[in-house]
Amino acid sequence: MSLAVGSDNLAFLDGYLFRVMVDLLKSEGVEPSGLYDYYRMRIEQDGNALSAYDRVLFDYALANFDQQSRRVVHAGIGIGTLTSALAMAGYTVAGIERENHRFRAASRVREALAEAWPDMADRYILMGGEFPSVLAETPWIAPETVLVFTNCGAGWSDELTADAIASFRACGDVVLDARLFGNVRDLPAERQILLERIEAQGLTVTAIAGMPPDAFYYHVRHGAPR
Repeated sequence: MSLAVGSDNLAFLDGYLFRVMVDLLKSEGVEPSGLYDYYRMRIEQDGNALSAYDRVLFDYALANFDQQSRRVVHAGIGIGTLTSALAMAGYTVAGIERENHRFRAASRVREALAEAWPDMADRYILMGGEFPSVLAETPWIAPETVLVFTNCGAGWSDELTADAIASFRACGDVVLDARLFGNVRDLPAERQILLERIEAQGLTVTAIAGMPPDAFYYHVRHGAPR
């Protein structure tokens, strides 16, 4: 079976991922599965695998980054819903997750996708560890790479945050949530400090439209916004 995922048939993949998540929850429980309350609530209340911001970022990636010439490093993937969608859309993707239960769940999700669509497995690799050190001495930090940061609000040190921002200069584009980049920033002033810190590196920061109210995603790039 083959499936080239695009915006028009994302619902099919969402349903498949949702069934995998339900099976994980039923077979292992909330904590051992790595789903925790975040994904349990998505299952029980939303009835979807892909979040609202997953869908916006998926469409944004397809509109802005070529699948053949660009590749994606996604840090803080959770169980890998967005990462899976990007790989199924044709991107070569490296997913990074440092929490052990979540990494195991992401591995189970990837295995389930590979059973149905074996060619996807070659495009989607998982890395357990912390960004950016997990990518040291790898070819993933490169001009053709798009860095994506979703839920990374685990409490990074200032040094780790600085290292992450420094890596932006070596990559082509960065997509991040200013609220959940390294630390939780609920206040607009806190998010503005982060954005100014990024701009001080000579980078341009542009808000991504269409996000849900609790998501503050920006496109970071070299030079002036296009």
